[in-house]
Amino acid sequence: MKVKGRLLILTLLCFCSINYLVAQQNRFIGGVLLNINGIEFNGDEAQYWNSTNKTIRIVGTIGFSAGAFVKLDFAKKLYSSLELRYSRKGSIYEFISSYGMRAYETVYLNYVEVPLLLGYKIRPSKRTFYFEGGLSFAKLISSKIEVGDPANRTGTPNAKDFKNTDLAWIIGLKFPLIKKWNEKLLFGLRVSHSILPIHKSYKIYNCDYGIEFSYAFD
Repeated sequence: MKVKGRLLILTLLCFCSINYLVAQQNRFIGGVLLNINGIEFNGDEAQYWNSTNKTIRIVGTIGFSAGAFVKLDFAKKLYSSLELRYSRKGSIYEFISSYGMRAYETVYLNYVEVPLLLGYKIRPSKRTFYFEGGLSFAKLISSKIEVGDPANRTGTPNAKDFKNTDLAWIIGLKFPLIKKWNEKLLFGLRVSHSILPIHKSYKIYNCDYGIEFSYAFD
């Protein structure tokens, strides 16, 4: 047991030493970020909502994500970024109630999300552009469905049959809002889509697209 403990301590010391050396050769940047997204389901969403009426629409709604990031420059134009986010995803369903009026059901899925991205920066002028892409692993922490008027619809789906995880790809483009802040305050466009189905019975995928604001500390 003592040998295992010493081995663990030695491993941690080696890791910290390597991390320290890397930090001396490269520059770590940390910061915060906020996304305002359009969110919707793709795939078998019509079956999930039990909708065969083409006049009834499954449409996107508004979601968001917020969190922090750390970025490491490991080459002149290349960098990697690790994020930790709270993300709200989901979709909205528009239908005609028994009274002939439009009504809505909205599914909200709340995740803790960890994206790992690879970035490439170019500077064609005084403004630097940042292209990013990578994968994101998310853990579902809660889900709910909001119904405008439950009395007007039967067979309302529940929000309990979604998988506990979501693996997605991400692509994005960012650039500074102020030219002299090339690595400070950035504005961007970002798209994310599930790689694997997020529902236990239907092939439903999260699709998120929107704008991002990020601020890097010194």
